[in-house]
Amino acid sequence: MTINLQTLKCGECGSGMLQRSGLNQYACAHCGSVSIVEDNVSDRLERVLEQVKDEAGRRLAVEQSARGRSAARSMGLAIAAVVVLVTGVFGVMAYVVDRNQPERASMAPRTIPSEGLRLEARQVLAGSGSSAQPWLLVTARNESGTAIERPKVKAIFYDRDSRIGEHSESVPIGTLMPGEMAPVLIQLPGDQPVTRYELQAGALSTPFWTTEGPPLQFTRVRLVQQADEVWLFGRLANARQDALALAIVEVLVTLYDDAGAVIGVGRGFSQAIELRPGERSAAEVRIERLGNRKVPIAAWDYRIDYSLTEGAQQAKKRVLTSSSRVVRTAGAPEIIRASQRLSSAELLADSGSEQAGKAR
Repeated sequence: MTINLQTLKCGECGSGMLQRSGLNQYACAHCGSVSIVEDNVSDRLERVLEQVKDEAGRRLAVEQSARGRSAARSMGLAIAAVVVLVTGVFGVMAYVVDRNQPERASMAPRTIPSEGLRLEARQVLAGSGSSAQPWLLVTARNESGTAIERPKVKAIFYDRDSRIGEHSESVPIGTLMPGEMAPVLIQLPGDQPVTRYELQAGALSTPFWTTEGPPLQFTRVRLVQQADEVWLFGRLANARQDALALAIVEVLVTLYDDAGAVIGVGRGFSQAIELRPGERSAAEVRIERLGNRKVPIAAWDYRIDYSLTEGAQQAKKRVLTSSSRVVRTAGAPEIIRASQRLSSAELLADSGSEQAGKAR
């Protein structure tokens, strides 16, 4: 802080060579006269206060500017810290989700060449009596080396050179594993004669959400025949030790004659939509007989397609098995009296064989 001073001169000779000799007294070194200087203290104090106020205002402005710069730096640091924290939280969440999920969706191309599905067909009758209708029984075999998600087969029908229609059907199982075969029934056109047909595989792709797991089998299963109807009853159980539930449990059943030809196909689902660890459910599958119903059933098999989930809102991951999931049994179905009505619970009870014996 500076204070403006007024230059003093001798009142007698005008010399500026004055020396202070007392309170408000100055002696001239040139002529020796003494001058008394009037001091207006209030004016001088007011000037000093004005200068102090100006200095205080200047310092306040400097401090405010410095605080603003400091606050800006602090805000920038806070924003950076929040960004780092949020990034870390999402990173941890992603890591936890990845650990909890058996496997994430594959980012590799999911398209499979149509040549990966080998198709063969023959005409069969489906239904009984006068209601029997001709169908095309297509055998779809997965030769792609990877799992295919419910492939679709299209049949184009011709009467000589005239195209008379086309029908498409999906393989009756969620996933066709490498090397597996599955039958597909495609209805022929109504009353028009079919002299030839062409088979085409639809767009093939791998399942999107997948995980590896063991094949799922029934803990108890029975193939029964009642009059002309054939049914498979199976008991399912979730014996997993983790928190994952079984979901979208789908069953495909196939019947064979003694030559190995397909003479029956059936598809069904578990009664429970979801099976948590420790829970049980049942599946009932009605099987459609093909061709001559009097041809004996020499063997049958089933396979189960299923997914894993941690809840209804979680992604369901299709289970891909490294070993064969087709369970084959040689022999004919159990015969049950036509008038007997048994539920799946009775058929799958531990004493079910005794009840079936009484029912015959």
